[in-house]
Amino acid sequence: MAVAIGAFASCFTGQGSAQTAKATVDTARGPISGSTRRIGLGGAFVAIADDSEGVAINPASSALRLPYSFSHWDYGIGVDVAIGAWLPKNDLYNQGQAEGSGKSSALFGSLAAVIYAGHAGLGIAAEAQSNAASRTDQVQGIGTNLGANFGVVHMNLAYGFLGGQLLLGAGPRFIGMSFDRHSSGGPLSTAGIGYEAGFVAKPIAKPYRVAAAVKSPISATVPGDGATSTYVHVPWEISLGFAYQFGKRPFNPPFVSATSVARSRAPAGSAAPSDADVERAEHDLFEAYQRQQRWYLLVSTELGLAQGDGDHVGVERYWSKRGTASSSRPVISPRLGLESEVVPHILRLRAGSYYEPERFNLTPARVHGTGGFDVRLFEWDVFGLIKPFDYWQLSIAADAARAYLNTSFSIGFWH
Repeated sequence: MAVAIGAFASCFTGQGSAQTAKATVDTARGPISGSTRRIGLGGAFVAIADDSEGVAINPASSALRLPYSFSHWDYGIGVDVAIGAWLPKNDLYNQGQAEGSGKSSALFGSLAAVIYAGHAGLGIAAEAQSNAASRTDQVQGIGTNLGANFGVVHMNLAYGFLGGQLLLGAGPRFIGMSFDRHSSGGPLSTAGIGYEAGFVAKPIAKPYRVAAAVKSPISATVPGDGATSTYVHVPWEISLGFAYQFGKRPFNPPFVSATSVARSRAPAGSAAPSDADVERAEHDLFEAYQRQQRWYLLVSTELGLAQGDGDHVGVERYWSKRGTASSSRPVISPRLGLESEVVPHILRLRAGSYYEPERFNLTPARVHGTGGFDVRLFEWDVFGLIKPFDYWQLSIAADAARAYLNTSFSIGFWH
C-alpha cells in the first residue's frame, strides 16, 4: 500500500540526519491491496465497485444496489486478510538486487460495511497494514530491522440518480502511520486527512459500466529530533474504469423493492401491504433471481494514475545508493481482470494482470499475474439472522510477480 511504503523509509535513511529531516518522502505505489476479489481481478475494480468491497475503491459504490437486494433498508459487511511474506526473498518494494536489499513482508487486513436506504448509501471501510523489512548487510549506525504500521479509514456518502443509473459519491479518508527502527529510539507516528470522490454510470439492462474515482493528495509531518521534521506525501490518484459482461445474466438490473412489489399486488384502494405480504414478495424476487442464467464472463479494465514528484525522496534511498528522486511524470498502471461463474451455484473463477510501473528509476517495472476463486460452502443462516442468503463461501486470491507473492483470504456469503 502506498501509505506505508514511503513513511517506512523516510526516517531511517542512511543519509545525514540534517538532510533527511527536511526531506519530503513520496509514498510510491507498489503492488495492489484490498479485497480478495479486487486482487483476483488484477486491481481492475473501480467500475465494478459493488458491495462493501468497493467502499475503499470508489466512493460511489455505497449507492450501488446489488441484484439480490430487495429491501429499502439493507446492509453489507466484508472482511479480508492478505499475507505477502511467502518467498525467501519477497521483494515487496521492487528493489531488485540493489546493494543492501533484503527481505520485506506485509500483512494486510480490511473491514468494511455499507448501509443502503433506497438509492442512498453510507459506506465505511478500515484498512490496516503491517510492514517489516531487513537488510542483508551490516552498516554501522543504521539499523537492520524496520517496521511500519498504518491504517486508512474511508467514509463516504453516495446516491443513485436516474433510478440508480448514475451513482455519485464522496467523503474523507483518514490516514495514520507509525514506524520504528528497532535498533534505536522509539516508534514515530503521524496522521493526515484527504478527500475522495467517484462516479459509476450503469445504464439499466445494458451490459457495461463506466466509472472513475479521484483521491486527493495528503501531506503529513513526522516529528524529528529537536525542531527538525520529515514530510510524508501521499500522492493523488485517479482511476478510470470500464467493465463489460458477456452472457444473458443481467449486469445492471433495476433496483426493485419487495415493498413496492407487494403494494402492486394489493387490490386498488386497499391498505398498506402487511409484513407477510412484503416477506412473500421478497421470497418471490429472490427465487426469480436464483433462476436467472448463471453463466457470464465479466471483463473489467482500469487505468490507474498517480502523482509524480521529481524532488521527493523514494524508498530506495534506504535500500540502495542508486538514485533518490521520484519521477516527475504521472505514474500509469493499466489493469485487466476476468470473472466467470463456471459451475452454477458452486464456483466462480477470476484471473487478471496489472503493470507495476517504475517510479524511482531504480529497477525495471514488473508485470503481475493474479487469480482467485469463490467456492460455495455449507448452509447456515446464523440462527435465522441472514435468511434467505444462507450459504457461506470461501474466497482465495493470489498475486505473483518477479520476487513477489501475495495471497488473500476471506469468508463471506454466497450470492
